Amino acid sequence: MMPAVSTQGATAIFWLAAGACLYAWVIFPLLLHLKACKRAPSAPPSGPLGPMADWPSVSVVIAAHDEVHTLPAKLSSLAALDYPTALCEWVIVSDGSTDGTAELLERAGHREPRLKESHYPEAAGKPTALNAAVSQACGDILVFMDARQQVGVDALRALVATLQDDSIGAASGELTLAADEGGDAGNVGLYWRYEKWIRQNESRLFSTTGATGALWAMRRKDWVPLPADALLDDFDTPVRLLARGLRTVFVPQAQVFDQAEASGRGEFRRKCRTLAGNFQSFARHPWLFDPRRNPVWWQFLSHKVARLLAPYAMMAALLSAALGGLAGDSTLLRAMLALQLTFYALGAAALLGWQNRLSRFAGVFLQMNAAAVVGAWRWLSGTGSVRWKRAAPLEKGER
Repeated sequence: MMPAVSTQGATAIFWLAAGACLYAWVIFPLLLHLKACKRAPSAPPSGPLGPMADWPSVSVVIAAHDEVHTLPAKLSSLAALDYPTALCEWVIVSDGSTDGTAELLERAGHREPRLKESHYPEAAGKPTALNAAVSQACGDILVFMDARQQVGVDALRALVATLQDDSIGAASGELTLAADEGGDAGNVGLYWRYEKWIRQNESRLFSTTGATGALWAMRRKDWVPLPADALLDDFDTPVRLLARGLRTVFVPQAQVFDQAEASGRGEFRRKCRTLAGNFQSFARHPWLFDPRRNPVWWQFLSHKVARLLAPYAMMAALLSAALGGLAGDSTLLRAMLALQLTFYALGAAALLGWQNRLSRFAGVFLQMNAAAVVGAWRWLSGTGSVRWKRAAPLEKGER
């Protein structure tokens, strides 16, 4: 049996580790919400733009790779946007597509004068494709979209109206996921609603630290070309704007629609790429860790950094409970060990196919924390890549 002091040490480590996890996932969001509720909304509601003659021109920018099956619906969605035809263009770059995407865009370009399309035979990656698209864009406002999702008809108006505030550098739309109540999709959708709630509170307090990659906008004059190896363009650019004191705000009126992952595997792949990109951006923007320079320092550490450390706190909580509960004499730690092992067993059961509501939640939660570890490894080992990866055939769409 462990000496009492060792049991006490294990207990202290357990509560520190458990507290860190609880802070990252529960306490911080609640504190953020309370602080945001005490402050009037920073971002003005999207309203009328005034006389049409004063509306800015808009360039919708899309980088596409092997999207022949999704682009027809996307082009129809763009055609339905409630923004003056003369003030809106679509710039779509096909980056190394081999499935007929380039030919589809060429045919569409003959019918649609608003479409500027180009094709690069060799895929260079999304950052290079976005840089090429922006170099062709003529609009005062750049609106970045993915190739797949459908867009709300009034999305451009909402984004452009928000950018009339000179203190705002980027306006982020709202990704709305349609999912069945059952399956991993329901839990992924629940997680995304939780994330949107946090971003909305961050925006109300001052600024988010990133944008929704499926739909966001900024002024053309503020654009800085992306590094060719940038893993996370919708984080890297808003962070550069934040360094200049320009906010990124959440605009729920600007909606884009998708379906949640039908299985956790697709979300796991996406999270690994996203979190590897976070590490890359942290290394390139060390000023984010300086409270004198980062106006959202507390939110940044609590939302972005604490989440990346949470998996290691979970490991510490499990090991300390095992040491203090099994090798020591702590009844409390034995109970905490049993509780953790039950949670992990439920997650493993979900991954092996035995699923109910609780096990699916445990499985998705464990996958997302595992993605933080894999993302860190990919960044440290240099295996993160901007090259496009085509997933397996989708059951319900894939982000």
